[in-house]
Amino acid sequence: MKYPRTSSTTEASVREIVSRIDGWLTPAQAAILAELAARIPDGSHIVEFGSFLGRSTLSLLSGAPEVTSLYAVDPFAGDEVGPRPAKSTGVRIDSEAVHRQFHRNLAFADAEGRVTHLRMRSAGTPAEVLATAGLFFVDGSHRFRDATADLRLVCRHLRPGGWLAIHDAFYSVEVTLAIMIVLVRRPDFVYRGRSGSLAVYQRTGPAPGRGVRTGGANQLVQLAELVTLCGVCVRKSWLLMTTATGRVSDIGARWPH
Repeated sequence: MKYPRTSSTTEASVREIVSRIDGWLTPAQAAILAELAARIPDGSHIVEFGSFLGRSTLSLLSGAPEVTSLYAVDPFAGDEVGPRPAKSTGVRIDSEAVHRQFHRNLAFADAEGRVTHLRMRSAGTPAEVLATAGLFFVDGSHRFRDATADLRLVCRHLRPGGWLAIHDAFYSVEVTLAIMIVLVRRPDFVYRGRSGSLAVYQRTGPAPGRGVRTGGANQLVQLAELVTLCGVCVRKSWLLMTTATGRVSDIGARWPH
């Protein structure tokens, strides 16, 4: 289910951000984040789980009203920096260098005053920050347990009318499993579609009580996205088998998970 195309004006506004800052957020996805930021309920702010070098951070701010602030929650701990867990690849990543570059990118864009960086894991985010968020962007740890905890945190705090964007949805096995466990059965989180690996949800009402049945159509369109995940897995497997010099790191450039 494709998310509606963004306007050419929004796409132009994020083009410089995407070209200047490394990351895996595509121009189309960056434009969607900018448009979502423009729609958040009055008096709310943005919370981002996982910032990396700030491509998503600045994309969100580019569309948000000038009075809107953003809380960037990222521990820069070194065990989950960038698109692949460092421990699983054997590649050492200088998390301090990434942390410094993140703040340099914010300063270059004159955005430091609108961003509060919380150097902690998402589970430690203060309740008062979560309770007044109108948009969550979830791109933190992609391990199943962590991704599930992040989505449950959002479900407890996102207000009706607010938005949720999830990166690497239906492209990462563990992130997809977290979505299946947490969101598919909730009628108050309506799936609005995706652009590549960016999935968009909107909370449309209060949390359902016990015994409330889920919306069938909303559930089915999410389950149908499992075909996307299967296709990504097949393409990765085919590339590994048919490319003589194929390495996981090479494939990760296109499909980081």
